[in-house]
Amino acid sequence: MARLGALVARSWNAFLAGYELTQGQYGVLVTLKEQGLLGQRHLADLVAVDARNIVAVLDSLEAKGLVERQAHGADGRRRIVALTDKGSALIETVGAMAAAHEDDFLHALTDRERERLNALLQRIYDSHLPGV
Repeated sequence: MARLGALVARSWNAFLAGYELTQGQYGVLVTLKEQGLLGQRHLADLVAVDARNIVAVLDSLEAKGLVERQAHGADGRRRIVALTDKGSALIETVGAMAAAHEDDFLHALTDRERERLNALLQRIYDSHLPGV
Protein backbone atom coordinates (compact mmCIF):
# COMPACT_ATOMS: atom_id res chain seq x y z
CA MET A 1 0.00 0.00 0.00
CA ALA A 2 2.86 2.37 0.82
CA ARG A 3 4.49 1.79 -2.57
CA LEU A 4 1.23 2.41 -4.41
CA GLY A 5 0.66 5.54 -2.33
CA ALA A 6 4.13 6.82 -3.25
CA LEU A 7 3.47 6.09 -6.92
CA VAL A 8 0.13 7.91 -6.80
CA ALA A 9 1.71 10.89 -5.00
CA ARG A 10 4.54 11.16 -7.54
CA SER A 11 2.12 10.94 -10.46
CA TRP A 12 -0.27 13.50 -8.95
CA ASN A 13 2.49 15.93 -7.97
CA ALA A 14 3.96 15.74 -11.48
CA PHE A 15 0.50 16.42 -12.94
CA LEU A 16 -0.01 19.46 -10.68
CA ALA A 17 3.50 20.75 -11.45
CA GLY A 18 2.39 21.03 -15.07
CA TYR A 19 0.00 23.72 -13.83
CA GLU A 20 2.60 25.25 -11.50
CA LEU A 21 0.67 24.08 -8.44
CA THR A 22 1.57 22.12 -5.34
CA GLN A 23 -0.81 19.76 -3.57
CA GLY A 24 -1.27 22.35 -0.81
CA GLN A 25 -2.13 25.08 -3.30
CA TYR A 26 -4.51 22.80 -5.17
CA GLY A 27 -6.26 21.87 -1.93
CA VAL A 28 -6.80 25.54 -1.09
CA LEU A 29 -8.18 26.33 -4.55
CA VAL A 30 -10.57 23.36 -4.56
CA THR A 31 -11.79 24.17 -1.05
CA LEU A 32 -12.46 27.80 -1.98
CA LYS A 33 -14.25 26.68 -5.15
CA GLU A 34 -16.48 24.36 -3.10
CA GLN A 35 -17.01 26.56 -0.04
CA GLY A 36 -16.79 30.15 -1.30
CA LEU A 37 -15.38 32.92 0.90
CA LEU A 38 -13.61 31.58 3.97
CA GLY A 39 -11.75 32.95 6.92
CA GLN A 40 -8.05 32.24 6.69
CA ARG A 41 -7.95 30.16 9.90
CA HIS A 42 -11.05 28.15 8.92
CA LEU A 43 -9.54 27.50 5.49
CA ALA A 44 -6.36 26.22 7.15
CA ASP A 45 -8.45 23.81 9.22
CA LEU A 46 -10.36 22.56 6.17
CA VAL A 47 -7.21 21.83 4.16
CA ALA A 48 -5.36 20.42 7.20
CA VAL A 49 -2.56 22.97 7.11
CA ASP A 50 -1.23 24.65 10.23
CA ALA A 51 -2.63 28.18 10.47
CA ARG A 52 0.92 29.58 10.52
CA ASN A 53 1.83 27.72 7.30
CA ILE A 54 -1.28 28.68 5.35
CA VAL A 55 0.07 32.21 5.00
CA ALA A 56 2.91 31.07 2.71
CA VAL A 57 0.50 29.01 0.59
CA LEU A 58 -1.88 31.97 0.28
CA ASP A 59 0.99 34.37 -0.47
CA SER A 60 2.07 32.20 -3.41
CA LEU A 61 -1.49 31.89 -4.73
CA GLU A 62 -2.11 35.60 -4.33
CA ALA A 63 1.14 36.39 -6.21
CA LYS A 64 -0.21 34.31 -9.13
CA GLY A 65 -3.54 36.16 -9.01
CA LEU A 66 -5.48 33.02 -8.05
CA VAL A 67 -6.82 34.19 -4.66
CA GLU A 68 -7.30 37.47 -2.89
CA ARG A 69 -7.42 38.30 0.80
CA GLN A 70 -9.35 41.08 2.43
CA ALA A 71 -9.98 42.22 5.96
CA HIS A 72 -13.04 40.79 7.65
CA GLY A 73 -15.67 43.51 8.00
CA ALA A 74 -16.39 42.95 11.70
CA ASP A 75 -12.82 42.14 12.78
CA GLY A 76 -10.01 43.87 10.92
CA ARG A 77 -7.47 41.41 12.32
CA ARG A 78 -9.12 38.48 10.54
CA ARG A 79 -8.60 37.80 6.85
CA ILE A 80 -11.17 36.48 4.37
CA VAL A 81 -9.90 34.51 1.36
CA ALA A 82 -11.65 34.44 -2.01
CA LEU A 83 -10.97 32.65 -5.27
CA THR A 84 -10.40 35.06 -8.17
CA ASP A 85 -11.87 34.53 -11.63
CA LYS A 86 -8.41 33.40 -12.77
CA GLY A 87 -8.25 30.91 -9.88
CA SER A 88 -11.71 29.61 -10.66
CA ALA A 89 -10.84 29.13 -14.34
CA LEU A 90 -7.63 27.32 -13.44
CA ILE A 91 -9.36 24.93 -11.06
CA GLU A 92 -11.97 24.14 -13.74
CA THR A 93 -9.20 23.34 -16.24
CA VAL A 94 -7.20 21.27 -13.76
CA GLY A 95 -10.32 19.39 -12.70
CA ALA A 96 -11.18 18.47 -16.26
CA MET A 97 -7.64 17.35 -17.00
CA ALA A 98 -7.41 15.47 -13.69
CA ALA A 99 -10.19 13.15 -14.85
CA ALA A 100 -8.13 12.23 -17.91
CA HIS A 101 -5.04 11.81 -15.72
CA GLU A 102 -6.97 9.48 -13.40
CA ASP A 103 -8.18 7.46 -16.39
CA ASP A 104 -4.58 7.02 -17.54
CA PHE A 105 -3.44 6.02 -14.06
CA LEU A 106 -6.25 3.51 -13.55
CA HIS A 107 -6.21 2.11 -17.09
CA ALA A 108 -5.78 -1.47 -15.81
CA LEU A 109 -9.19 -1.42 -14.10
CA THR A 110 -12.66 -1.69 -15.61
CA ASP A 111 -15.26 0.96 -14.82
CA ARG A 112 -16.90 -1.38 -12.32
CA GLU A 113 -13.57 -2.11 -10.62
CA ARG A 114 -12.87 1.64 -10.37
CA GLU A 115 -16.24 2.24 -8.72
CA ARG A 116 -15.55 -0.55 -6.23
CA LEU A 117 -12.03 0.76 -5.52
CA ASN A 118 -13.37 4.28 -4.92
CA ALA A 119 -16.07 2.96 -2.59
CA LEU A 120 -13.57 0.94 -0.56
CA LEU A 121 -11.09 3.80 -0.33
CA GLN A 122 -13.86 6.18 0.75
CA ARG A 123 -14.88 3.74 3.48
CA ILE A 124 -11.31 3.55 4.78
CA TYR A 125 -10.98 7.34 4.65
CA ASP A 126 -14.29 7.92 6.42
CA SER A 127 -13.35 5.47 9.18
CA HIS A 128 -10.38 7.68 10.09
CA LEU A 129 -12.26 10.97 10.30
CA PRO A 130 -12.65 12.47 13.78
CA GLY A 131 -15.92 11.50 15.43
CA VAL A 132 -16.52 8.48 13.22
